Amino acid sequence: MVSYEGLFFDKYTVELIHSLESKTLEEVNNEIHFTFKYHPSEEEIFNDLVGKDFTIFLIGYANDEINSGFQVSLPDELKPYYINYDEQNPNVLKTPHITASLAKGAIPMNTKNLKFRPLEKPIKLTGKFGYWIKDEKGEYLSFNPYYKGKIK
Repeated sequence: MVSYEGLFFDKYTVELIHSLESKTLEEVNNEIHFTFKYHPSEEEIFNDLVGKDFTIFLIGYANDEINSGFQVSLPDELKPYYINYDEQNPNVLKTPHITASLAKGAIPMNTKNLKFRPLEKPIKLTGKFGYWIKDEKGEYLSFNPYYKGKIK
């Protein structure tokens, strides 16, 4: 099952993201990603994007000592694919964001609630679109198409 789909970043980009934090919190997220959809349905799986590289921009930062993260701006070509709606208000998209680090016991999805301050200038990032899978093999990242519950 696809746990979430989004852009995943290489170790150099992850290091860059952490270097931009004003303070790195206790639990460092080393599998940094930008989520397009959490628990997508079969109709929300974007195999036309999987395995491709895309550019996004970090435009804001916030750290409330519980969550540390960055607000993201998407290029027009990706906006239709961002369908990560708020659980409390299903008609409202979550603030596009990346969670960089957390306090012990914090919840990554709460990064969307931070009061982001604009960065001095946008930071360009490139990531590869893929799926975080949870199945009988465990949890893993895949850059392969996903059809009817199976990686192809």
